[in-house]
Amino acid sequence: MTSLFLLAALVAGDVTPAAMQGARLRAGSACYTLTADGKAMGTTLQTITATRAGGKPAWDIVVHQKVGNGAFDMRDHFVVDRRTLLPLHMDSRRGVARTDRGWHRIALDYAGGRITGTRETVSGTTAIDVAADQPVWDGNLWGVTFAALPLEHGARYTLPFWQYDKGFGRFTARVVGRESVDTPSGKVTAWIVEAGEDPAHLLRYHIARSPRQELGYSAGSHGQRLGGTCS
Repeated sequence: MTSLFLLAALVAGDVTPAAMQGARLRAGSACYTLTADGKAMGTTLQTITATRAGGKPAWDIVVHQKVGNGAFDMRDHFVVDRRTLLPLHMDSRRGVARTDRGWHRIALDYAGGRITGTRETVSGTTAIDVAADQPVWDGNLWGVTFAALPLEHGARYTLPFWQYDKGFGRFTARVVGRESVDTPSGKVTAWIVEAGEDPAHLLRYHIARSPRQELGYSAGSHGQRLGGTCS
């Protein structure tokens, strides 16, 4: 009966922090190949490290994307609660030189029901101070967050988030099946999860069942798959 009640709650509304399974993730580094029309166009290096923050277990997560031999270079860094994946800190670095397109430096802290920090662009620095009336996940951390959901066949999920460009929003996710996925270490059984912030334009993620890990995603002609060479 407990499982039935949990599933009904997930279908009906927001996922609560208590339902998340972030402790099932594993520490380590993974290289992904970014693709367009089936051709490699860049890489994503994702590193997850076990740490502690505020005296509690946490994950330190770095997602570093490079496209076009460094023409696009963005590094996002997160410190999140290890079980719930609720964010504690996030910083983002896009571009190397200030003249690079889209150059920015972001620093955020999530604490006491507020999101505070700074956003620096070529136009200057803006202070951030936003009140959150409920727990929110960070809107820049996608696949890892979906991997921490209590995935069950046929279940639907909604996660409220905040993102420095878009403000508040909601991720939706639905488990639509499972299949065997080819990876550099062999075939892995994975959940198929349709997820994103726009229910009409969802990405299709493959999430390994055990240990829980993002294997890749597809969105139209673009995607990301586990494997490749990251520098």
